[in-house]
Amino acid sequence: MPADVKADALQKEGTREFEEAIAGKGPKMPASSTTKAEEAELNKALEDTFPASDPVQPSAPDSSLGAPAGRKSVDANKDA
Repeated sequence: MPADVKADALQKEGTREFEEAIAGKGPKMPASSTTKAEEAELNKALEDTFPASDPVQPSAPDSSLGAPAGRKSVDANKDA
């Protein structure tokens, strides 16, 4: 058998095996490790950052400047 005929036969066999392998349902996917709350937070983060090239991350929690409630802020420029 000439080499090109043999190569064609091997190619057809490989293609047949590949098509049989991808024709099925495929492997069982693992269960998600994220909770519904985490999933919702990531979806909101995706909406907040789209379109961007940065990876999706939950937004930073809301924060404000100054001392916590019940405490006085210290004026840093007071002694300057």
